[in-house]
Amino acid sequence: MQGRRWWRYGLSGLIVLLVPAAAYLGWLQGRAASAPVTHAMPAPPDRQMPVSDASMPQPSRASAASDTPLPALETPLRDSLATLRQRADAGESAAACRLAAEFEYCHQIRYRLAAASETLREQERSGINTASGLSEQTRQNLRNMMAANSEHLLKESEHCEGVPLSTAAERVRYWRQAALAGSTPALRHYAVGNAFRLNETLENLEALVVYRREAEALAWRGVASGDLHTGFALASALSPQRNELRRYFLAQAVKPDKAKALALYLHLERQLQSAPAAFDGLRAQVEQQRSELLADLDASMQARARELAAGYARDWTPASWEPAAVPTPGARGTPDAARAECSRPVTEHATR
Repeated sequence: MQGRRWWRYGLSGLIVLLVPAAAYLGWLQGRAASAPVTHAMPAPPDRQMPVSDASMPQPSRASAASDTPLPALETPLRDSLATLRQRADAGESAAACRLAAEFEYCHQIRYRLAAASETLREQERSGINTASGLSEQTRQNLRNMMAANSEHLLKESEHCEGVPLSTAAERVRYWRQAALAGSTPALRHYAVGNAFRLNETLENLEALVVYRREAEALAWRGVASGDLHTGFALASALSPQRNELRRYFLAQAVKPDKAKALALYLHLERQLQSAPAAFDGLRAQVEQQRSELLADLDASMQARARELAAGYARDWTPASWEPAAVPTPGARGTPDAARAECSRPVTEHATR
């Protein structure tokens, strides 16, 4: 009830506040998208690792997928929520992924609205109207940008009106369910740790215990399915130097291993040889990390890494070059799984 009230009354109140202000909304949107995102990574053994054990129940193949299309993305969540929840609770991986992504989307909308409201309060104390050194034309341009960005944000928020706020546990539960059922985007999102937000750590303590036990195996399954996001995240986690610098959830769940990290970078480099120009940024990062590890390993460890990489190329699904698959690694780490991605087919790889 409180969630419904927030969307109905809080949103209408923010409409009045946001349209005339939010000077730094563009910056805030970037901060809102990046601040809560956490990123993680794991390490594999030299032989096959089963992805499932007694702690990781697997839905039946019959319930994991469905030929029935998911509701259109433009459908307001209040109109598709019951259907998505019913299908997700029945074990359908795509529906569980979509439901988790919808909840994540609305959670982020709320975060961005709150951030914009806070910016308004800052503006009241030291706004652009009194900023020294700015011409009147510059101030007007900033006001126009604020209004346009505010209207865009409020338009996006309409998708979530009339829907109770999701809990941290609810979002994690559906991300994990979809990941276990084999949804590629959900596998990536859960395995690298993006399902867990830093500002919700205490709420997720029990779920993080489970995550720590299964993240490594799930991450390897994601890489085996051809997902480059997960491959880059996993390789970074396995690299001792990067592991010390970026102790995200996945990096905390695995043991660093230089040879396995190099093997993954070699595999990614081979995959990226035929990638379009959109992947140039990732290609450059992979080549840099591969070079650094090569210089740090002796001949026997290099040979082991090349043997592992050859096995990956033989046994794993080739990467996809569809536009939605373009990774954008950077300060934020692995990007969140988007709602539109959840219609992708489930993975077929159960082992590494």
